[in-house]
Amino acid sequence: MNEKRIYLPIVFHFHQPVDNFPWVFEDVYEKSYDPLIDHIFKFPDVKITLHFSGNLLEWLLDNKPEFIEKLKTMANRGQIEIIGGGFYEPMFAIIPYRDKIAQMRKLSDLIKNTFDLEVKGAWLSERVWEPNYPSFLNDVGLKYVIVDDNHFRSTGITEEETLYSYVTEDEGKTLRIFPINEELRYLTPWKPTYYSIDYLRKMANEDGDRIVLLISDAEKMGVWGTTHQICYVEGQGHEDGDGGKPFIPAFFGQVISNEWIKSITLSEYMEKFPARSLIYLPTASYDKMEEWVLPTHIRKNFKRIRKMLKDDETQSETYQFLKGGFWRYFLVKYPESNNMHKKMLYVREKLISAEENLLNVQDDNIVSIILSKINDAWDEIYKAQCNDCYWHGLFGGVYLQFLRFSVYTHLINAEKLIDTINALINPDLTSYMYITPFDFSKDSKTEYIIESDIYNLYIDPNDGGTLFELDYKPKSYNLLNTLTRWPEAYHESKKLETEEVLVDRFRRNMFRLRFLHDDATLKQLHSDRYYEFGDFVTGNFTVTSSEKEGKKAILEMEKVGNVKDPGSDYRNPVRITKDIYVEDNEIEIKVRINFEQISGKEEVLQRIINNLNVAIDIPFFFNGDTNKFQWVSNQLEMDSNKEIDLLEPFQYAGTYFKAYDESYDINVEFNISNDSNKVKFYKFPIIAYVYTEEGYKKIYQGINITPLLKCEKSVEFHLKIKTF
Repeated sequence: MNEKRIYLPIVFHFHQPVDNFPWVFEDVYEKSYDPLIDHIFKFPDVKITLHFSGNLLEWLLDNKPEFIEKLKTMANRGQIEIIGGGFYEPMFAIIPYRDKIAQMRKLSDLIKNTFDLEVKGAWLSERVWEPNYPSFLNDVGLKYVIVDDNHFRSTGITEEETLYSYVTEDEGKTLRIFPINEELRYLTPWKPTYYSIDYLRKMANEDGDRIVLLISDAEKMGVWGTTHQICYVEGQGHEDGDGGKPFIPAFFGQVISNEWIKSITLSEYMEKFPARSLIYLPTASYDKMEEWVLPTHIRKNFKRIRKMLKDDETQSETYQFLKGGFWRYFLVKYPESNNMHKKMLYVREKLISAEENLLNVQDDNIVSIILSKINDAWDEIYKAQCNDCYWHGLFGGVYLQFLRFSVYTHLINAEKLIDTINALINPDLTSYMYITPFDFSKDSKTEYIIESDIYNLYIDPNDGGTLFELDYKPKSYNLLNTLTRWPEAYHESKKLETEEVLVDRFRRNMFRLRFLHDDATLKQLHSDRYYEFGDFVTGNFTVTSSEKEGKKAILEMEKVGNVKDPGSDYRNPVRITKDIYVEDNEIEIKVRINFEQISGKEEVLQRIINNLNVAIDIPFFFNGDTNKFQWVSNQLEMDSNKEIDLLEPFQYAGTYFKAYDESYDINVEFNISNDSNKVKFYKFPIIAYVYTEEGYKKIYQGINITPLLKCEKSVEFHLKIKTF
């Protein structure tokens, strides 16, 4: 009788988001990356498969030569395999084919040139899988991928059947698939090593062809909670079974001492054993991701149903076919995520157009300069495709404002390079102004983009005639990188004070008009818990004119709607126009509000006028050190710290407001004027209450300024914005 055996490939995934803070790279390196690789180095008989996102590998090459030398030594002795994927860890599902290929080749080339290793496997960001993946992965010579066993569940495959590899195809192009073992992933490093060994013994068989794939984020082995102590500090490992020995050396020791456990890389296993069978997997990601992506009200029910079925052994057959949402729905759930994605697609189309115009250039020197700038622009776009800020689950994701800012910075950098390219091709284009109507959001509705060499304004007539992106190009700075305080399923946790959790009813765009009662307070406006009397907040405005006059762009919009009487259900017709002017570094919006005077309703109209205010939202975003934000108003004597703090809620009577981000040396100035000159300014921070891997956190998302004016039968006001 043959002894039972099991193959154990171990995979560690190393990743940091593009433009994460330098101190984070250093901290994670000290606590996790360095000790983990050092221990692997000390166990040459343990085979390991590694994955590094390209930007992290570049950082290691630039800053940690001794780390790279250890990897080279292990590569030379055949101990490690390094797999590829997208250089900047994009979500392949949402980037175009050309970009998929370019990002994968860029990472494979870096690995080959650095370690002289052939790249055979691909890492899938967040293990997101779609059925067309075999085609493009095959096109760059990659042979296999790693996916969750969750991906197999709805195909009818049992837990025991996930102990093998499979093959799938698309358009006749094949790809090997390795299922990740969920049980082992949850045991390490949280439980003593004998739990993992007992599980492996249970899964071993006499044929010796089974595989239990252990995969872990490298960060999990050192920076999650107390894992640095558990994994590497003598005497602080698990007492039960391991006698306090650190988990990583204890686990590697177990692999070596138990000869029936066969350490192997994924490529070696693939060469040794054929796939168990052909399989076709549905669109999938890991199970938690499929829960997180669901709309908040659906997610609450899904989580409850999933737990109920999973905990009930009699419902195991039903649970097998329970499936959550589709990763791409994050682009619907968070409009801000969709905004970044669609801007990325828009900018790359402009770059492709610039590439095509290169055919008209005859001068070889200029062609060489332009080609270099085109390559730089593509790399900026690839950096903006890093997946981390396009979703939210346990990881902060889209709520991490500095990651959103990074995406916009790289995309605006690409636009500036495109401007330079276009000016080299056509010297008359050094200064320009365009107005472009098109379906930017891909929702079948038309948005307008006003573009110049100084500003980009993205305007949505269908969402209250609001501005949802404002790029100041000289600083590569999106001043509207705000995030709406969206309701989340975890906001109903009993651990939270409901008064602390503020959510918004409407997206935090600029120029949104609100009608509120004269007694509405700053607190009510801050929490968005006031009563809205108008229907202009999200109403559809009609664009009546979009044109250029010299170097000035003009966009005119109007809407006829209603404002409710505070004392009855009567709604009085109102016509509102919004005219946006852009010239040089100044933006001006003119708002005209005219109440229709209905015969017999004069008294009701007067009651509306007497009791209501009109307000206009002016959110904006600073990315620097919040302690170095400053603000001033020439209508105030700034003599108290409370007034000076930009993030402190505050109100005052005035017409002027200026804020300064010292970290980026950027000013934004707002000046409002009207006939009566009676304006109240309300100021408050936009703070989202977010659940992350570190627990509940309040995360800054921007600042909101709201000027309030008294309603009149006819109101007109002008708002000027300058950035410098």
